[in-house]
Amino acid sequence: MSNESLLLKVFGIKSPVLKILDFLIDNEVFDYSKTEIAEGAGISKGTLFSAWGMLEENDLVIVTREVGRSKMYKLNKENPIVEKLMELDDTISDYYESKYFNTLAEEESQEDVLAQSSSA
Repeated sequence: MSNESLLLKVFGIKSPVLKILDFLIDNEVFDYSKTEIAEGAGISKGTLFSAWGMLEENDLVIVTREVGRSKMYKLNKENPIVEKLMELDDTISDYYESKYFNTLAEEESQEDVLAQSSSA
């Protein structure tokens, strides 16, 4: 199974911005340096820096604190775009969870029918 998140899997997009947002959504409780975000998103620091301006211009990320000379960032949960992206991520997860459990239930039902017919 790939390490690709459901959000990235559903859209099949390898956009650096989406990878960054996906990482931050999955780790919304914590704040990170740009280096940590690049590593977590699976992109180079150069790619992160080229995409970062768009994230800041649209207020999708905020500075939470400074550690030494490094700024720490996290999602701006007060931004309505971020709210909807997080909602979408939850909806996708719920859909796949439901799909997985429905498949398991169908398989168990089929096994029960087979077990009953072989014992008859």
